[in-house]
Amino acid sequence: MNATYEDHLKTLSSEWNELLVRNGFDGALIAAGESSFYFEDDQSPTFHANPHFLRWSVFDECEHCVLVVNAESEPQLHWYTPADYWYLPTSIPKRLASNFDHQVHTTLEDLDRACKTAVQGNQRIAYIGPEPCAQLSLSNVEPAPEKLLNQLAFRRAFKTPFEIACMANATAIGVQGHLAAREAFFNNGCEFDIHLAYLKASKQVESQLPYPNIVGLNEHASTLHYQHYALSPPSTIRSLLIDAGAKYQSYHADITRSYARIEGNEYDELVSTVNDFQLQLISELPSFDTFLDFHVRAHQLVAQALVDCRVVKCSATATYDQQLTDVFYPHGTGHLLGLQTHDVGGHITDEIGNSVSPPERFPSLRLLRKISPNMVFTVEPGIYLIPILLKSVAGHPDINWSKVEELLPFGGVRIEDNVAVEEDGVLNLTRQAFQAAE
Repeated sequence: MNATYEDHLKTLSSEWNELLVRNGFDGALIAAGESSFYFEDDQSPTFHANPHFLRWSVFDECEHCVLVVNAESEPQLHWYTPADYWYLPTSIPKRLASNFDHQVHTTLEDLDRACKTAVQGNQRIAYIGPEPCAQLSLSNVEPAPEKLLNQLAFRRAFKTPFEIACMANATAIGVQGHLAAREAFFNNGCEFDIHLAYLKASKQVESQLPYPNIVGLNEHASTLHYQHYALSPPSTIRSLLIDAGAKYQSYHADITRSYARIEGNEYDELVSTVNDFQLQLISELPSFDTFLDFHVRAHQLVAQALVDCRVVKCSATATYDQQLTDVFYPHGTGHLLGLQTHDVGGHITDEIGNSVSPPERFPSLRLLRKISPNMVFTVEPGIYLIPILLKSVAGHPDINWSKVEELLPFGGVRIEDNVAVEEDGVLNLTRQAFQAAE
């Protein structure tokens, strides 16, 4: 696979120049952004750069930096490296210095003046970044219209070989963390212990994670985005659901695994069943045109799994048609992955920038597009015992309530892989990484 950064930049230049000209712009000014303080405080959250800037720079420590893209000339990078002794300034990476016409600025005033000079002589410059921004005061700079942003989002779903290689590396890093987390779980670790084991093995600090780790023991696995880390283990450890990712050169991985503490029990059976139909779902992926069709197929397999595990008493068809699968599987089957864990563009359906809304039955579905080569997305079906959803169908005659009561203390199961769509099939980045590591 040809996966050079230089080829990645050539692809970006071609895409951006085409879209800027199509929308009547001479160029674009892309601001990385800056952190803002908490209310009445002198502390700020971890800086997250504008993903449009990141796709060019592939470097997270870029606060205040600006990229000027001209439709007819080489992009110009303005790097901010202040003279500071409170914090260690970030120098421009060698890879960026060797691939961009660049200037390094030690003050924001100097950076602003340079940006003003860079856009002189242009009639229309699209500003893409957080607001407010000093450059928006320039007469020829205007916020990028939604149409242009949608078109950029549509293109971002198609990853370059370099981007796919970065996500493969991020997945391999995440797998190291997952293996350590699994070991901590079987060594009686609490949620906090498992979280720390993941961080140590993946060599990440919390601020570097693509999203906060989800580490749920027992009933906590039924909360989809469970946000706490209990400091002591429950009296009886039954199950673990860990949803934890990693980053490599700004690109994300998103991996979930579920484990039963006792081999062969009813929860272990459920984990095995979800794992098997997740793999079946991925094997069938090339036969689907749209992700909505793929999601419906996931619900059909969930329905069969509920039958096989004796959670429902009716047929798989009746389980799906009565929307009982929605109770046990309330989230989407996957989402685009890239510089953001939930990468943008999942509802943008064409190059013009048109968008669609999820269907009424599946309002949380983040991806509705045609499945196409070079897309990278997650495949993450699950089955959960969520009390608030079970309450909505209390007493339903086709639900095996005694089996539900047996499974409630285990919380739920989710199995999540990162997959890259290829011309002739699917590359499962996650299974590949596990196979290499184990």
